[in-house]
Amino acid sequence: MAGSSGQRLLRRLRARLDVLGVVDHLPEDRLPSPPTVRQLREATAAVEAGGGEEEVWTLAGLLLAVDRDGDPEPVAEAGRVLLRASPRLWRGLDVAIRDLWWRAPRWSVRARTRVTREDPGILGLTVAACHPDGRLREAAVARLAGRDDTGALPVLALRAADWVPQVRDRARPALAHRLTGLSGPEFVVTAGVALALRERREGRWLADRVAAVLREGPAALLTAALASPDRRVRRTAHLTALAAGRLGCGQLLHTAGHDDDLPTRVRCAEAAVRTAVAAGTADRVRPLLSSGTAAVRAEAVRVLARSGDVAPATGALADRSPLVRAVAQAVVRRSGADPVEHYRRLARTACPEPGALAGLGETGTACDAGLVRPWLGHPRPRGRAEAVRALRRLGAADPDALSGMLTDPSGAVTRQVTVALRPWASRLDPERLRDLLGAGNPPGDSPGTPQHIRTAAYRLLDARDTWTRLLTDLELVADPSPVLRHRARDDLANWLAREAATTYGVPRGGTADALRARLRAAEGVLDPHQVRLLRFHCGLGHTS
Repeated sequence: MAGSSGQRLLRRLRARLDVLGVVDHLPEDRLPSPPTVRQLREATAAVEAGGGEEEVWTLAGLLLAVDRDGDPEPVAEAGRVLLRASPRLWRGLDVAIRDLWWRAPRWSVRARTRVTREDPGILGLTVAACHPDGRLREAAVARLAGRDDTGALPVLALRAADWVPQVRDRARPALAHRLTGLSGPEFVVTAGVALALRERREGRWLADRVAAVLREGPAALLTAALASPDRRVRRTAHLTALAAGRLGCGQLLHTAGHDDDLPTRVRCAEAAVRTAVAAGTADRVRPLLSSGTAAVRAEAVRVLARSGDVAPATGALADRSPLVRAVAQAVVRRSGADPVEHYRRLARTACPEPGALAGLGETGTACDAGLVRPWLGHPRPRGRAEAVRALRRLGAADPDALSGMLTDPSGAVTRQVTVALRPWASRLDPERLRDLLGAGNPPGDSPGTPQHIRTAAYRLLDARDTWTRLLTDLELVADPSPVLRHRARDDLANWLAREAATTYGVPRGGTADALRARLRAAEGVLDPHQVRLLRFHCGLGHTS
């Protein structure tokens, strides 16, 4: 450990060790058995597969056990685990290792000896740098600051945001000295942890320095950050470089077309458009017309239209996105044409795109319903859904024709059918809706009614009238489907809270008898107070 301050810190810790004396009087450590290399890999894979806090704690315990055991092969594998760890995993390990140290009082004392008098290696220094004792963290950071290992960087980044000033003061100069001299992969690792800690109270220091490197530092580090697998690093690199004017139109277009981060794609597309327009080369944004992001396609249509090219807007009239269609329709209208004529031509083709049916519903009149209606049998679910939506927008939703589509195999279609039929709910056959609502066959038999069909039937019964709504909710309060069960219970609670007091009239005859029977059956499921309120507001009195 270099420096006179580092030597003074070592002497203080050694003196503290002399006071602690032997560890035999301390409780036994409660760490896992030393894992094999395979167990370490399996625990790491469990975390990388999206594991939560429990999986991170398991891995942290194994790392401490490996460090205590000292077997070279698991130690080497643990080092590889730390080298590959994501910023999310580093944050989790920092918390988990700190808490797990309390389960290893004897090894905790020995760890002080190793940090001050031996070379514990990168794994030993890493777990010591996550110790609850600030003095030990400070000593471990001082040792890490003198190492050239890539594995030291994320730990130093963690401790640069430490809540203890002395620990931060050890980590920060080491990082500030090395930051611009790092290789691309090393910078990406450090930046990932720094940006993941940005929202901590002391986390902005390193995040700001990473941003400064992206803004003014070596081009190689910016290039590495722009290609980082860490979405947070990639987004920060693009936005910072954009603000600093460090990205050319080619790079912007590539990112707008290929990056998997939506905000990054949109911002780069906007910047590419501005750059191309300013340079008088608006045609360069043409590749954005095939982007997978609607906002990017819309921007490309808009800027090409401003440069006098209306053809992309005509081609985008049948786009799958409402945003792109709206931009294209506005461009076509400004050019003096009527988009509805284009949609009518498309609807007469052998198999129109779903976007063409959607566009006809957006721009047509009730007279166009005849062009849309045949496509209720479109071979693609999206086409059927858009045909239903178009008929509703055109004011031509025929409940007799649409009710037969409640059993469509696509949930997207039944959702659109339900929206179209809700205003006509009182005209629909309630017995058929109840049949569709049925839970189907018991487990082990052939499948029952699909969930999306049951949900559609529920929504239409719910819209029929107040008493049908309550009967349906009470039928579902113990349903096997958790979605419908919770929905029914929530609907009953909402009715009691918001509508019951203003519901005038009470059920009569068979409806009252059915409600009374359903409330009796629900007594073991609903809260007794809720059952009493339902009886009161339905005018059913007390149970006999």
